[in-house]
Amino acid sequence: MKAKYTILSTKGQIIIPAEIREQMNLSVGTKLSIQRDGQTLILRPITPEFIDSLCGSTKGLSKLRDTMHRDDKDKER
Repeated sequence: MKAKYTILSTKGQIIIPAEIREQMNLSVGTKLSIQRDGQTLILRPITPEFIDSLCGSTKGLSKLRDTMHRDDKDKER
C-alpha cells in the first residue's frame, strides 16, 4: 500500500485520508482504539469482533462490550 500523509493539529487531532476511510468503511462517530508500539501508532476500529478478541485480557471488559453493543444498537435506530 502506498503511504498516505497527514498532519497533527494543535488540538492533537489527525485526519484519516478519505481513501483509507472509504476502504475501511469508517464513518463519523466510528470509535477507534489507538495503541503505541515503539515509534508506531496503531489505530483500529472498535467493532464487536475487536471487543470479543479482547475477552479475558482485561478486568471488566464485559461491561465495555455491553456498552459498545448498546452504542451499535442506538446507531441502528
